[in-house]
Amino acid sequence: MRSALSEVSDIDLKEYKLRVLSKLAAALNKHMPEKVPEDTSSILRSPMPGSVVAVSVKAGDTVAEGQEICVIEAMKMQNSMTAAKTAKVKSVHCNAGDTVGEGDLLVELE
Repeated sequence: MRSALSEVSDIDLKEYKLRVLSKLAAALNKHMPEKVPEDTSSILRSPMPGSVVAVSVKAGDTVAEGQEICVIEAMKMQNSMTAAKTAKVKSVHCNAGDTVGEGDLLVELE
């Protein structure tokens, strides 16, 4: 007995982006600008509100992928923020003791 899948030689799976809107929303959507996703490979933003416990880098330092850049404490838990790639630190926008909000810019890389 053969299964239906064993007789299929090629399966082409495609990804579709689907948005369901009311008629009014669809009409108004034509006038809305498309939001371009931010390139986060060269910046480090705070993932949550909290306080900066430590900053391990300064402008001009070279960091390796995965290296700790800073530590943020939120709800009594310390979260280590690491570099997404090997790069040179362009600027640091936080200091130990600072309070940061979700999405605040912490460090820029070149």
